Amino acid sequence: MKKCKIGSYSDCIELSNGEFRIAVTSKQGPRIIGCYAGDDEQNLFAVLPKRKMKGVDTGFRLFGGHRLGHGPEDLPRSYQPDNDAVEINEIEGGLEFSAPIEPLTGLRKHIRISKGNFDMFMITHSIENCGLWELELAPRALSMMAPGGMAVIPQLRDPEAWPMSPDRSLMLWPYASFADPRLQLGDEYIFLKQDGSISKPTKIGFNAQRGWIAYLLKDKALIKYFDIYEDGTEYPDYNCNVASYSCEQFCEIETLGPLDIVLPGESVEHNEYWQIISGLPEISSEEAFKEHVEPQLIDNLNLEE
Repeated sequence: MKKCKIGSYSDCIELSNGEFRIAVTSKQGPRIIGCYAGDDEQNLFAVLPKRKMKGVDTGFRLFGGHRLGHGPEDLPRSYQPDNDAVEINEIEGGLEFSAPIEPLTGLRKHIRISKGNFDMFMITHSIENCGLWELELAPRALSMMAPGGMAVIPQLRDPEAWPMSPDRSLMLWPYASFADPRLQLGDEYIFLKQDGSISKPTKIGFNAQRGWIAYLLKDKALIKYFDIYEDGTEYPDYNCNVASYSCEQFCEIETLGPLDIVLPGESVEHNEYWQIISGLPEISSEEAFKEHVEPQLIDNLNLEE
C-alpha cells in the first residue's frame, strides 16, 4: 500500500487505476480524501481542517472528501463522529476500510474500493446493523467537492410518454430558492454551481433515472454512476436518489440507495462507479455539456472497443 499525505491528513492510502488516483484516510473514516486525474495535483475533493458542523454537537467533524452516511437524516443519528482510525483489509481487487461500531446507533460503516474497467473505481458502501433492533435507513454516499465547480444532474425525458401525467419533481430544502443564481434549470440537465461569494447554502434533490451525478471543475469532471432499481423503489427525501448542496466553501454531490429494513446482524449496500474525465474546455451550458462530456460517459461508449 502506498502511503501519502493530503493536506494535514497523514498516513493516507493511495490507490490508482490508470489515470485515476484516489487517497483514503487511515486515521479517520472511512473517508476518501483525494481524487486526482493522472499526475495533476488538483484535488477535486474539498479538504477541510476538521471543521465542526454548525448546529451539531455530537463530535462530528467535516474533514472533506467522500464519506458514507444514511438517510432519512436525523439528529443525532445521522451525524455520529467518524474521528477514529479505520480497520484496513485486503479484498479481491482492492481494499476495505471499516469504522468502529457507533456506540449510539449500533451501526458499523464500511467502504470497499476496487478497480474497474476504463480506469474506473467501484466504491461499495456498506452499513452493518450491529445493534439489537431493526432499523430503516438508506445509504448516502456524499462527496464534498472543491470550490469553483458545478454539479450536474441529468434529467430523463421521454417525448413518447403519456402527456397527461408529470414525469419529474425537483426537491428543494427549506433554505433553498428557485431564484438562487447558482441554480440553472435546463431541458436536459440541472446545474448547481459553487460560488464563494454567496454565503447562504442551498440544497436540491432529484430522482435521476439515468443513474449518475457529476461535478465539473476547470478542465475535469468526476462522474458518479449508481445502480437504478425497478419502479416502486422508495428513497428518502420525497424519493430522491441524488442530491446536491452548495455553500460558501464547497459543493456536495450525493447518491442514495433505496430505503431498507436492516435487521440485527444484517447489512445494506450501495454501489457507486467513479469515472474521471480530463482535458475538457470550459463547460457553462447544456450545449457544451452535450458536446464535450456526454460522448465520454460510459453509457455512450462502445464497450467492446
